[in-house]
Amino acid sequence: MRKVSYLVVLTVFALAGMARAQEAAPAEEAPAPPADDAAAAAVPAPEAEAAAAPAAAPAAGTDYVSRGLTLSAGNLQVLVPIVLNLSKDAVLKPVWVPLDLRYGITDELEVFLNHGAIPGFPIATGFSGVCIGGEDRGCDKLYNNLNVGAQFSLLKDAAMELAALGALAVESLDPSTLSAVLGVNFKYLAGPVAIKAAPMISIGATKRDAGNKEVIMVPVQVAFQATPELAAFLDTGISGPVDGFGDGYLVPVGVGASFAVMPNLDVGGQFMLPHVLAPSAVPDDLKGVNIRYLGVFAAWRLN
Repeated sequence: MRKVSYLVVLTVFALAGMARAQEAAPAEEAPAPPADDAAAAAVPAPEAEAAAAPAAAPAAGTDYVSRGLTLSAGNLQVLVPIVLNLSKDAVLKPVWVPLDLRYGITDELEVFLNHGAIPGFPIATGFSGVCIGGEDRGCDKLYNNLNVGAQFSLLKDAAMELAALGALAVESLDPSTLSAVLGVNFKYLAGPVAIKAAPMISIGATKRDAGNKEVIMVPVQVAFQATPELAAFLDTGISGPVDGFGDGYLVPVGVGASFAVMPNLDVGGQFMLPHVLAPSAVPDDLKGVNIRYLGVFAAWRLN
């Protein structure tokens, strides 16, 4: 009996030692994947790949040059420019805030309400919106004009866009001076370069005896997307009265830039000479570099 007891004890100790040895031994390495699975095993984990990947550039249609002429359905844009008058003998006399609101009713139809120029015109356009400074600094009224209108997309593809536009322009609330504006908005995109033109005509509806008659306007912009965030642009064009165009035309020149702080927020600025070229009938004090504006702006979009 004692021999059997000794044998049982020795067996228990032996089994316990073997169990401890197995627990202490390192785990066996998993067998190498078959040759057919070697490529799959070499693919990094999605988390590691995402961490190593550089920040992606904005998707097409979100940077300045590829952004559409009209907003998509349900999208809202709020543009807040501040335009400083830097003209000869009239520095900061006055300062304008031509707020601009746009909303996409459908993917083709956009409505807008602004206090500056019709879509297609330079941002740094004076004599519009809230006028800051009072009469002593050139403001006849604090608030005296607005435009209400719409754009409808007729063509939209990767390289070309065309939209019809129309607006009711209230050039003065007191006295009431109304004009109807009709035209088209065109854009051609080639790589990082976009060319825009918006030929239109303004037809005076009231106060025609006071000079509110037909005016032809053709603003043109050439923009270059230097980086995914930064775009530079040049604004020019021509405008003038239908009756006596040769004696009253004006050619502006402006340069500016827009920087995407976030995908839906841009900030920028523009320096504008609105009367660089003009006929001899226009007084010298109102052309060349004597009239100049500086505009800074922020544009926020809902989507």
